[in-house]
Amino acid sequence: MLLIGTLFNTIAVAVGSSAGLLAGGRISKKSQTHILQVFGLFTVALSMKMFMEAVWAIDIFLALATGSLLGQTLNLDSRFQTFISKYNSGDGAAGFIKATMLFCVGGMTLVGCIDEGVRGDYNLLMVKGFMDLISSFFLAAALGRGVLFSALGVLLFQGSLSLAFSYIGVGMSDHLVADLSACGGVLLLALGIDLMGIKEFKMLNLVPTLAMLPIFHYLHSLIEIV
Repeated sequence: MLLIGTLFNTIAVAVGSSAGLLAGGRISKKSQTHILQVFGLFTVALSMKMFMEAVWAIDIFLALATGSLLGQTLNLDSRFQTFISKYNSGDGAAGFIKATMLFCVGGMTLVGCIDEGVRGDYNLLMVKGFMDLISSFFLAAALGRGVLFSALGVLLFQGSLSLAFSYIGVGMSDHLVADLSACGGVLLLALGIDLMGIKEFKMLNLVPTLAMLPIFHYLHSLIEIV
């Protein structure tokens, strides 16, 4: 299948972040900090809206508890930052992680990949691509070249989701889709708090949560049947 929406989104992030890197020197540190705080505030607002659509909140809580514990045990965030630091000096790894999470974890990403994978409809991801074009410009100016590398993260993550949904998406329940989006909202809340400088989160350690949620959702369904 042709991942037109994902490819457009990837190019948009690459173009936007490249322009942001070129303009970064013309934007003061104070303005860069303000930009991050604004993005953090918007991300928090978006996360709340996403979580309000949760169907089985207990499943999301259990997935968060077990998934974050798994991520911490595997030390995913630190391992990735160490890996990136071998090839990139400075804070490129942090910029890559924060930008990739912002671009890839959200209801629009999830629903967009379902539409692209199941229906071949890439319109939602095209809209998201235009939004990420603007976001990546300001993020790259504030966080550096790690945001440019996040274009690869968008390609791999969204591409993998679209391909996976092309095989299994038809069988997914509306409840699971809603709760995955709500769970993504919790991760975005952590990211928003991080961007505002309130508390730093090791974002990659939270990612296994998304893999744990379908397991608890399936167990919940079995209990209801019994």
